[in-house]
Amino acid sequence: MLGHIFSGNHTCPTDKQQLDADQSAFWNPWNEDWDAHKVGWVVCGVCGIITILFTMFNVIQHAHNYRVPGEQRQILRILYLPMIYALLSFFSYRFFSSYTYFSLGEAVYEAFALGAFLLLLVHYVAATTADMKVEEALANKPKMRMPFPLSGHEVTPSKPSFLYKVKWAVLQYAIVNPLTAIATVITQEAGVLCEGSWDFHFASVYLRIIDLLSMLCALYGLILFYKITKDLLAHRRPLVKFVAVKIVVL
Repeated sequence: MLGHIFSGNHTCPTDKQQLDADQSAFWNPWNEDWDAHKVGWVVCGVCGIITILFTMFNVIQHAHNYRVPGEQRQILRILYLPMIYALLSFFSYRFFSSYTYFSLGEAVYEAFALGAFLLLLVHYVAATTADMKVEEALANKPKMRMPFPLSGHEVTPSKPSFLYKVKWAVLQYAIVNPLTAIATVITQEAGVLCEGSWDFHFASVYLRIIDLLSMLCALYGLILFYKITKDLLAHRRPLVKFVAVKIVVL
């Protein structure tokens, strides 16, 4: 059924390349030819080990100094992101024909980490008040213009609905991104994905557009929250953290 909806009589240009790529010979003990793929796989493995070591060092440091659970819980969730990416990249490099399935794990944790980053910022803002309530910190914020491209509109941070809308803008990505990843696996199995192609006869382009719009919405929510609270977050250097998370997500 999916084949009738998407591909019709069209042939994916990347299918032949995938068929020509024989990953079974990768472990051939008689094959001593270290081509670019094998060298890249080794480099990927070395970088992955370094990433895991750095991640575990930081995780252990936080575990030994676990004094602010609400804050450090979110930091730990974000810290695991590079390690998970490193592991999945390593196996994707080896089992390259199955990359679509490994990308599902990346998508799920990527969305999870982005949500954790928002909760971390919320905790930082709440920590500036005596009662540890973010609503109290936002109560005295005046109306502000929204960032581009909605700069013609104003937002009122003191309204209870503001924080609710920001959370939904960001956390919807934690729902949409895994769903598009699952749809990617399903359409791959149905033979109508054609990953990497911008041909509108296949599912890949539609899934990429949906994922991109969802990601932009989430990043816009983070930018809006940062713009409203940047004076409260100045000593936390959230911009550096935001850029780091954004680079990984992109």
